[in-house]
Amino acid sequence: MSIYESVQREALTVLLGDIHRGETKLPEFQRSFVWDPEDTQNLLISIASSFPAGSVLRLRDSRGGFSIRTFDCAPESNQPHKFLILDGQQRLTSLYQALYGVGKHRFYIDLELIKNAQNISEDETIIYLSIRKPRTIELESSVEQQVAQKKFPLSVIHGYEGGFWKWVEDAREFVEEDNKAEFSREMRTLYDKWISVIIGYQFPVETLSEDASTEAICTIFETLNRTGVRLSVFELMTARVWHHDIKLPELWKTAKATHPIFEDYDVDPYYILQAISLSSREVPSCKKKDILEMDWMTIAEHWQIVVDSLAYGLQILREDCKIMNRKWLPTPSMLGPLAAMLAISRTNGAAVGANKLKIVRWIWCSIFSERYQAAANTRGEKDVADMKAWFTEGGTPPEHVKNFRFDEQVLREIYKPGSIYKGVICLSLVNHALDFHTTREINEEMILSGIVDNHHIFPDNYLETHLAIDDEVKRNCVLNRALINRDTNRTIWDSAPSDYLKEIYTHFDFDPILRSHLIPSGSSSPLLVNDYEDFLSQRALLIKAEIMRVTS
Repeated sequence: MSIYESVQREALTVLLGDIHRGETKLPEFQRSFVWDPEDTQNLLISIASSFPAGSVLRLRDSRGGFSIRTFDCAPESNQPHKFLILDGQQRLTSLYQALYGVGKHRFYIDLELIKNAQNISEDETIIYLSIRKPRTIELESSVEQQVAQKKFPLSVIHGYEGGFWKWVEDAREFVEEDNKAEFSREMRTLYDKWISVIIGYQFPVETLSEDASTEAICTIFETLNRTGVRLSVFELMTARVWHHDIKLPELWKTAKATHPIFEDYDVDPYYILQAISLSSREVPSCKKKDILEMDWMTIAEHWQIVVDSLAYGLQILREDCKIMNRKWLPTPSMLGPLAAMLAISRTNGAAVGANKLKIVRWIWCSIFSERYQAAANTRGEKDVADMKAWFTEGGTPPEHVKNFRFDEQVLREIYKPGSIYKGVICLSLVNHALDFHTTREINEEMILSGIVDNHHIFPDNYLETHLAIDDEVKRNCVLNRALINRDTNRTIWDSAPSDYLKEIYTHFDFDPILRSHLIPSGSSSPLLVNDYEDFLSQRALLIKAEIMRVTS
């Protein structure tokens, strides 16, 4: 069965009339009207010139399956609506406001300029004025002023009692007797050449059947949305549960106020819905279709549990894994499964600590196996099911945790901040990395303020200029990166490691700091002889040893 009920042309006056009567409305998930008056001006010129102005996509919604609202500035109506606009909101809203005389601006045809104009766009024959200005208010409310200033208000088309010809009749009273005949001829020309074109303009209209699935509606909206902004699952669910008095935006606002840590990790509320879908089902599932099919009672029952679980999960990331903020979060797609695991593992006593250790191990194994770099939904479903089993007495870890392996040679190829790269940097913090400049342990404040950041150990310029290493991957790989104080980085930026270490060692023993960053230290350190190849090999082994420690 086709998801389309019809594909046809519909007169603009009919479309706008349906909006005015409340027969066509907007789903709550649609964004607000944002067009500038210049956009409306250009659209009116296209309409009056009979140029194509796009199509309209609407959904027949006689069942009332979505939360709805009226178009901006359209009168409120309690009568049942027939259609919801999915694509074309901005254009229809701008045309409704211009032709009904509502909104922040009023639009006019300059009657003086159109006398000699062959095209409506010539010499700015359509103009707009802000309704906030007193002269606009006076002009809009006075036919006499409109005649005197030779400005025809486009709001006359639908917003004037009796329409265009009634306005012409009223306007003739303010035209000098000798000019009445000429005025009537000009108005006939205006109507035939432009007003009738606007009134008779037709849009291609695609109407979706009300039997179309929610997933299909979401996908079509994302494909055709002309603003270029994809409709999120959270926005669509906001509309679906609104009439059950569940205000998801308000719930999310409260969650962020209660748990400020959400802002530090720039958490998408989608992860809350994903975690609810994963944790509330006997068989965990979080595909878009599954999330969209959740009923309002499921969301209401599990919302707060999952919100608190995600906040706890972020604390684990920060305190146990030293992943301090969004910048260093290896794979954000882990957050939904993480919250779901913690929601289903809620318990008391020693089991709380035991389950947390399992969670931490799962986090590290997932990071260093790059598990959530692709197919995140499928892997999240499996991991939640496997972790649920592991939480029970006698359960076994998920396969990628139980049989975790890591090849240290991979670290030579990792040079962009992805899952493994960020994991390595955070791993040094787990190892209590010390600040190169102050010798203090690097803390959350240093990370968030940017005092310390990700810099080269062998300076990039030194590698290229003095060691003639042209391979950017080799120079910039994660093995040659560490969290270094910006003042220290400025000091060593072009120096050979042997030179800047010699200077440092004259002041204090630098080996504990190097070891804290999993950097080869001691008298045999390749840094002391500027041996970059040996440095890469030795550091790879040190990092691998730490990876194996936290994953086993």
